[in-house]
Amino acid sequence: RTDPQGPMRTLVAGEPLPPGMRRDDPRVLREDAMLQLPGAQVRYFRIVDAGEEVSEALTRRDAQEALVVPLRGASQLLGAVEVHDRLSRWRGFGKADIQLLRTLANHLSTAVDNRRLLARLRHDAYHDPLTGLLNRPGFREAATEPLREADTAVVVRIDLDVLSTVSDALGQAWGNRMVVAAGRRLRDELGPEVPLARLEGGAFAALLLERQAERVLEIAERLRAALSVPYPVDRLTVEAGAVVGWVTTADCDVEEPDPDALLQRADVAVRATSDNEPLRQYAPSMGQIFLRRFQLVTQFRSAVEGGQISVHYQPKVALPSRQVVGAEALVRWKHPEFGRVDPDEFVPAVEATGLVDVLTDFVMDTALARVRRWIDRGLRMSIAVNLSVRTLADEEFPDRVAAALKRHDVPPELLTFELTESGVMADPERALPVLRRLHAMGVVLAVDDFGTGYSSLAYLRQLPVDEVKIDKSFVLGMGTDLGDMAVVRSIVELGHSLGLTVVAEGVEDDAARDQLVGMGCDVAQGYLISRPLSEDRFEAWLRARTSQTDNGSRRLVFFSCPTHPSELA
Repeated sequence: RTDPQGPMRTLVAGEPLPPGMRRDDPRVLREDAMLQLPGAQVRYFRIVDAGEEVSEALTRRDAQEALVVPLRGASQLLGAVEVHDRLSRWRGFGKADIQLLRTLANHLSTAVDNRRLLARLRHDAYHDPLTGLLNRPGFREAATEPLREADTAVVVRIDLDVLSTVSDALGQAWGNRMVVAAGRRLRDELGPEVPLARLEGGAFAALLLERQAERVLEIAERLRAALSVPYPVDRLTVEAGAVVGWVTTADCDVEEPDPDALLQRADVAVRATSDNEPLRQYAPSMGQIFLRRFQLVTQFRSAVEGGQISVHYQPKVALPSRQVVGAEALVRWKHPEFGRVDPDEFVPAVEATGLVDVLTDFVMDTALARVRRWIDRGLRMSIAVNLSVRTLADEEFPDRVAAALKRHDVPPELLTFELTESGVMADPERALPVLRRLHAMGVVLAVDDFGTGYSSLAYLRQLPVDEVKIDKSFVLGMGTDLGDMAVVRSIVELGHSLGLTVVAEGVEDDAARDQLVGMGCDVAQGYLISRPLSEDRFEAWLRARTSQTDNGSRRLVFFSCPTHPSELA
C-alpha cells in the first residue's frame, strides 16, 4: 500500500513456494516486481518496507493498494491474481479478503493447469514425438481447411530410403537421428508455414498450395535433393536417397478432397517410383495397377493349390556340340479372370510378401519331379530355378533344398539356382552363408543377367558360384553394336579365367550362335533353340531330338537348328 505520509508499507502473507519453482517461472513472471514481494516466501502476515520497484508497479496499475496472490501450478508459478484498490480509502485489505482471494487463486490455478494439460495432450496427439513435426492425425487436421478453401492443392509424400538398413546395422537410435535430420532439411526447404508431417518411419508428407505443375516438380526435386545429401553420423557418413510422389486435388474427382484419400494416392505414386523414375505424380491408372497387384497377391496361394500356376521349360544347349544339357524352369499363371498374367507383373509382387517361399518351393518341387522323370528315361539334364533376394537371407532354405533333393532322389549337381547379379551384389555378406551351404551340398549356383548390375570383381571371386549368364540385352545387340560384342567377349574371358561356365541367353539367330562359338561360350539359351514350353510341349520337343547310343544303353538329346518358324513356338 502506498502511504503519502511516509515510506511505503506492504502487508504480505503466504505459503512458501516449492524448491526450484521460481527457477522455472516464465521470464515475464520473474521480471514482474509485484511477484517479487516477500509474501510469496512466508507463512505469516508481516509488514515490510517495499522497494521503489513495487511503487512503480502500483503506479502503472493506477492502484493505491493491491492484494497479490500467486497462482501456483503443479510444477511452476503460473501467474498471480491481483485486486487493486483505486480509491483513496485507508480501510485496507483484511484477512477475509486475503482468504477469499487465495481460494479463488486455488481454483484458478487448477483450471489453468487443466487447460495447459489439455493443450499439451492435444499437441502430443497431433505431433510426432521424435521430430516435433505433425503426425498423420495432425496433418489431417492441418490440411482439412486449406483443402476446402484452395482451388488447387498438392499433397506430397517423401520417403527416405536405407533407413531400415541403417537401423538394422547401427541401431534404432542412429536411424532416429537420420529421421530427425531429414525432418529439419524438409522444414528448411519448405519454410515454417507449410504443413509438414512425419507419417511413419522415414516417410514424410507436405501440403502445397501450388497451381503450376512445373513449380510442383521443382519443389519435389528440391526435396529429394535435400534428403539425398550424405548424413554425418558421428564418424560415419551415410549415403541415402529419397523418392517423391504427389497428387493434386485435380486428380481426385470429388467436391471436397479428403486428406486421407490424398495421402493414399500420394503413397501409390511413391510405390510407382523406381531407380530410373524417383519422382512420380499420381495418375488414376496407378490405382488400378495396385488394386490388381493386391488381388494377385491375395489369390496367389489358392492359385498354387488350384493348379493355376504351372512351370514352363526353356532348353539350354552346349556349344559347339549342340547337346541339350538342361533347361530353365519358368513360372506361369493362367488366371481365371485376367487370363495369362505376365511373370514380370506377379513375381515382383509375390517376392515383396511372405509368399516368396511358396513360389520358390513350388517351382523347385515341380522342376525336380521333372528331372526325376528324365533320369528314369536315361536323360541326364539339369534344371535351373530362379531365386529371390529374400530367399538368400533365409537360413532354413538350404535345409528345404536338401529335403527336396532327397524326396525326388535327384543328384544335387542337376539342380542350378540362378541369382540376379544386382541381388547378390547388393548385400553379398548377407547372402554368403546361404550360398556357401548350397554350394557345399553340390548344387550349382549361377549369377543371372551378368553385366547389367554393379558387381565387384573382388566380390565375384569370393562368391561360391559356378556359372555366369550373360544378359540377353548384350547378346541381342552383338550383330549391330560393337560395344555389346566387346562386353560379351569380355564376360566370356572373365568367366573362364575364374573357372566358371558361361551361358548366353537371348540367342535368336544363327549369326549370334556362331559368334558365341567363336568366343568360346559354353552354353546358349534363347528363341533360336526354343521359347519356354509347357511340360507336354517340352516333352514332345525332347522326344523329337532324342537319339539312341550305339549300345542302346543310353539316350542322348541333340539340338538341330529349326528349319521352320513353327518349331520356335
